[in-house]
Amino acid sequence: MKEEPYRINNLALHIRFILDKETYPGWEDIRNLVNVHSLYWIHEGEGTFLTNTEHEVRAGMLTYLKPGLKLSMRSKPHSPLRMTMVLFDCAEFVYEAGVWQQISPIEKLRLPFLSQYRRAQAEEIGSMFHDIHNEWVAGIAVGETVAHPKMQMLLHKLHQNEEMDWNVADSGAFAAYEQVKCHIENRYKDNLRIEVLAEEYSISASYLRKIFVKQIGMGPKVYLNHLRNQQACRYLEFTDYPIKEIAKLCGYIEEFHFSKMFKQLNGTSPSNYRARHRQ
Repeated sequence: MKEEPYRINNLALHIRFILDKETYPGWEDIRNLVNVHSLYWIHEGEGTFLTNTEHEVRAGMLTYLKPGLKLSMRSKPHSPLRMTMVLFDCAEFVYEAGVWQQISPIEKLRLPFLSQYRRAQAEEIGSMFHDIHNEWVAGIAVGETVAHPKMQMLLHKLHQNEEMDWNVADSGAFAAYEQVKCHIENRYKDNLRIEVLAEEYSISASYLRKIFVKQIGMGPKVYLNHLRNQQACRYLEFTDYPIKEIAKLCGYIEEFHFSKMFKQLNGTSPSNYRARHRQ
């Protein structure tokens, strides 16, 4: 089994069971199925979750249980729990260079045992759990088809929240980062200058770069070149567009500049790359 590292975009999952459970005062139970990943989202109430240690839980909290972890639960008499429970299997399934790679089951996700969310976050995450529960019906293909991608979106959101620097987020700089990132993704064909974008969204270029590196592992200029290169590779593989036209579609004014950059990133010229992937 694979514990770390894994890429969140490569995660594949299968939902075993979903239950929206409303408990009663003094309710107690144990985690019966322990060989799967489990998420417990607390919508309302208060209670205690016991592993080797007692953990107080309340509305707006999420508990993640890795496979094999035993748990007992109980509600507080004055405020019984209402929660959504999702049991699922999870693996990394990689697709590279046109080939599906080996499936690697995930031993433990990069999520803490217990997380507390701010009000706005809690409302969004609670709504996602509600939608997944409503869509999923055991053994019904249509429900599973809709619920699984929504569950993947939820896992992506939870990982993003765990990796976020909340001092940055609360300062408003994270909103600027998201706007710049969205701008780059939607308009990579344009003649973009990161310094101009930073000024447009009221953030210093150096601080913007720091957030980019923190969130996605590369600066905004590198990210822009990465997006352009990914698009160029696909145009070369799946279309017969002339290289000059591909350069323009990927945001390069000159074919020479495009070819030079492409060779730096891929180790070969655009024409050789196309020939190799057309064999």
